[in-house]
Amino acid sequence: MKSPKYDVELEDAVLNDIIPVKYCPKSEGFWISAKEYEAWLASLPSWYAPEEILPYYNQFEDFVPSPFDGKAGLCPECGTYLSRTRINIKQPFYIERCMSCGGIWFDSAEEWKILEELGLHTKINDIFSSQWQAKVRQHQQEMINRETVIDKLGEEIAEYVFQLTEILENNPQADCAATYMLRRFEQKRKELNGKFSIGSQG
Repeated sequence: MKSPKYDVELEDAVLNDIIPVKYCPKSEGFWISAKEYEAWLASLPSWYAPEEILPYYNQFEDFVPSPFDGKAGLCPECGTYLSRTRINIKQPFYIERCMSCGGIWFDSAEEWKILEELGLHTKINDIFSSQWQAKVRQHQQEMINRETVIDKLGEEIAEYVFQLTEILENNPQADCAATYMLRRFEQKRKELNGKFSIGSQG
């Protein structure tokens, strides 16, 4: 079985002392067959449900992607090109999967560790779905919006805004509160503009 990223044979290894994998001694990547991954998932206790943390661009600042991460690879089992899904942290990287046989390629053990910390190592099948990718994009945009609010208002006032938003977002009359605040802001602007005009005439 050839490595997807280097012209060498893959070697037998074990991930986390549990999951049998095929290891590339040159690139230091490893292959988990669909059979071994599904067997590992089935072996997990019913109570084990890690919290899912969606990736964001300021996470894992010390992580350095493998130099082989940008290289396309072929499935070591069936020879088809591996599909890629991007994990958008500070230094993004790709997880690769064969859409034919279901095997998964990691370019380094650090990639697996990051998925563990994000609670995504049990959801690799999900992260290749368009629904999950759309959820990540929405999360990334929400985080950018929050950072913009913090930058404009400061952390203390921004926290009040976030708390109020959480209180109101499921309230069917939330539009009433938003309209009230907008009217207050508009009225205040008119008052300030009026004072400025009077002062200028003096």
